Amino acid sequence: MYQEKEITMKAEVGKYKFGRHRNLWGIWQWDSVTETGSTARFVKDVRSYEEAVIEVYRLNGWGEPKQIRRSF
Repeated sequence: MYQEKEITMKAEVGKYKFGRHRNLWGIWQWDSVTETGSTARFVKDVRSYEEAVIEVYRLNGWGEPKQIRRSF
């Protein structure tokens, strides 16, 4: 049976990431990354998972996502 792997983005200074933030989705920008931890600056909240994916792609210069699929 085929199992889908979750894609995780490696932390890189200057790149953007997203995740749950209260009852919304938040977007952060990595400030510093070390072997023992990392810090990120909060940028903004968006209402949906899809908006978060699209905005992170745009901010990171990756163009438009071909497919937005959310795995639980």
